[in-house]
Amino acid sequence: MVKKYNIDFIEEKEKVKIPVTKFGGQPLWIDKVMWPIDKENGETMRFICQIELYPEIFGDNQFKMAYLFAAEEWNNYVLICEAADEKVFTKEIVDGPTIYRMVKKRKNDVFLTEEECEFTVNLTLGEDYNFVHQEPYFIGDELVFEDSPEDYDEVLNGNKIGGTPLFLNCDELPEEDTWKLLLQLDATTLPFELNFGDAGMGFFFINMKDGSLKFTIESC
Repeated sequence: MVKKYNIDFIEEKEKVKIPVTKFGGQPLWIDKVMWPIDKENGETMRFICQIELYPEIFGDNQFKMAYLFAAEEWNNYVLICEAADEKVFTKEIVDGPTIYRMVKKRKNDVFLTEEECEFTVNLTLGEDYNFVHQEPYFIGDELVFEDSPEDYDEVLNGNKIGGTPLFLNCDELPEEDTWKLLLQLDATTLPFELNFGDAGMGFFFINMKDGSLKFTIESC
């Protein structure tokens, strides 16, 4: 079994001022400001979240906080892990674009408009099954298909830190055992807007060896 934290989102009416796990608002840096710039158009990227590297989930490690930023259409993204060697173009920007939800500003409005928001989290410790390949794959020359437990999807589903990813289409688990799932987000259950496509899921992985990060989106 693999340890995880299940996420419940807590809306914050006031700005969060301490460096904790959170979604939206403005990033709270531990070492230095490193707001990434989209290399394709020079625009400031949107801040999505920052995630603490909890020892209960990730063991004793040198890393402090992982940050996710994305371009407007998610055609480009940047993940930053403080205490790792980052090779992205950044600027010392205090305030930038962040997550939003769609709301009616007035009761009689026909169209929804963007409203910036910020959420901290309530975390509940749990366990996932070990990863099971959902499609045939090769070990050497042998074709292998693993059988998952009956409630495999139910247990792995949802928004969580750590644990085992529940892929929708194909198994994209990094091969090296130094990689761990950092964050799984189900766009259909979030209290804010993320463009992961049709019923999409976002998966964020961290290499505990050097702090490098990977991100992938799957949708129906």
